[in-house]
Amino acid sequence: MSEDTRLPMCPENLHEGMRLGPIHYVVTPEQARAFSQAVGAASPEFIVDARNPGAIVSPTMRLQDYALLIATHLKGGTGGVHAKHWCEFHEPMRVGQAVKTEGTITAVYRKRGKFYFTLEYESRDAVTDQLLVRQAITSVLLNDKGEMR
Repeated sequence: MSEDTRLPMCPENLHEGMRLGPIHYVVTPEQARAFSQAVGAASPEFIVDARNPGAIVSPTMRLQDYALLIATHLKGGTGGVHAKHWCEFHEPMRVGQAVKTEGTITAVYRKRGKFYFTLEYESRDAVTDQLLVRQAITSVLLNDKGEMR
């Protein structure tokens, strides 16, 4: 078994310019179907079936990719509080599409005694490199007791 070389999730290990990713995944029919059902996306474009095997994925399905980016480089910690999130949707993701997501920590700062960081990230078609979604999340890092740092 190989040793976990990820850095601990703490303010000392987050810095501006830090690159996270890339992560790669394929949007599966099961993921798209489960998400569409969970959020009640009833539009025919979102329904994955034999008539529509390459259905469009609900745009909000991949908003959590920041957690995967963080987990590939950092370990532990008790999480963070979602302070702000913005998204730009450029092209729809489709079932069966190979996607590459990568990002950069663009800001780290303390405000009112708390530690904040901003991660800007993009998801692109892994084959054509076409931009699908551009996002940024600002989080407040929690300490070991689950309190905002």
